[in-house]
Amino acid sequence: MEKIDEKTESLHREFSEYGRNAKEWAKRCMLLLPEIDRYKVWAKKGFGSIYEYAAKIAGLSHNQVNESLRILGKIENMPALMAVAQEKGILAVRPVATVATKETEKELAEKARNMTRNELEVYVKGGHSESGRPGAAGQPGKVSVTMVLDPAILDQMKKLKGDGEWEDVMVAFLKLREKELDEVKPEAVPSTSKHTPEPIKRFVKKRDNRKCVFPGCGRKFAELHHADGFARVGVHDPDRIFCMCEGHHDLAHRGLIENEHLAPKFWKVREKPDQTNPRFEIDQLVQKRRQNGCLIS
Repeated sequence: MEKIDEKTESLHREFSEYGRNAKEWAKRCMLLLPEIDRYKVWAKKGFGSIYEYAAKIAGLSHNQVNESLRILGKIENMPALMAVAQEKGILAVRPVATVATKETEKELAEKARNMTRNELEVYVKGGHSESGRPGAAGQPGKVSVTMVLDPAILDQMKKLKGDGEWEDVMVAFLKLREKELDEVKPEAVPSTSKHTPEPIKRFVKKRDNRKCVFPGCGRKFAELHHADGFARVGVHDPDRIFCMCEGHHDLAHRGLIENEHLAPKFWKVREKPDQTNPRFEIDQLVQKRRQNGCLIS
């Protein structure tokens, strides 16, 4: 790595400081936009629109203006969420702005204050219970799928289907794949090292197709997650290690994944961590490690 000279470091520090200040001032300008629009300050100052005013005065984009007006309009009568927006910026509350109610805003404001925006997005996308709170997303009974196939492959598939259902064909293929994977699955490895052995890593990535296993997610994986908590069991078990996106992995270590002792298809987002779970204290330690830049799965 090329050594950074003193002049380069000085310029970088100065530019970064200006950048931080610019972001802070932009955040404050965005918070003022609903009032600017309400009193038509832009028109009284001779501008053709609030977009022109925001761009020329504060360098805000068309999208930043729209997002500011939309989000702040949704939460204008929700003081807890407004407080978070003023503290962390409008984007910090964007994931919950459209789902929050008078009854849930305090709870969601607390989540927005303590979670990253990525965590908050996947928490909300976990679904909503009848109470309107984020929670378990109900699985649809059946879904329709359209595929484009080579005619020769389609002909073979039809012959396999026979008088049965297409779902039966898919189930048969999945069982066959599961059997093939089981034949090459590495043994579980007891260890004092948190680093997952390479053969197990390769197997898990292939099995999960490098996608997050949380139901309905399918994002590209970011972490390999030990569902039993490696720090608790001290075993690298391929049956209990899964590919997860950053957001769902973070939720798991906040204790917000319910049914984690079961297969991933049964997982769902819970509203609050289960403090009686044996992993709760470990997850608290993991959160502190992650805040200090020390990752553990």
